[in-house]
Amino acid sequence: MSITTSLRRARLNSGVSLRRAATASGVGASSLSNIESGRREPTSGTVERIADALGVRVAVIPRVDRLTAADAAETIATFADAEPATAYRAFLQLADDLAAADPYEQFLLTVEEPRRLGNRWDDAIAAIVELRLPSGSIPPWAARSTAQLDTVWEPQRTPSPLPALTDLSEAPEPFRRRSIAISAGELESA
Repeated sequence: MSITTSLRRARLNSGVSLRRAATASGVGASSLSNIESGRREPTSGTVERIADALGVRVAVIPRVDRLTAADAAETIATFADAEPATAYRAFLQLADDLAAADPYEQFLLTVEEPRRLGNRWDDAIAAIVELRLPSGSIPPWAARSTAQLDTVWEPQRTPSPLPALTDLSEAPEPFRRRSIAISAGELESA
């Protein structure tokens, strides 16, 4: 996770336009665009001004060699339509990494709010975080749900959609509550 990627996620999640964030931080819109895309390295002062404008803090945390929820969401966003198997593998990797992590690592893997994808993957990521973390340590972003409870959703796992594979009753509670059909067995490492 890079600071520029984190700032971009924070801006997108807050619904602030690039131009508005640039104005609020005193950074030119083209400069902010270049920073977010990785074409320009910001100074620490610029990072602080952008973070302040977005209402977030910049923190240095130890690197954990596991997939973060935010990075899993980026992979899912990139591959969900073109390569659904790759997107699903990223989701399962997050499930495995959260299961294997101690509570401190779980915090590090979920502290940054993932980019909102605007689809049911948001609920699936929140559900796996809720399933894997102790109830008192679930981040606020994971408590939100955009589920259309009257519509059961099952992630596509193959290039061509298949008929539904999972009965909702086989799903762990955080998934059932969000109407996501993923069986508990699928979430266990092989």
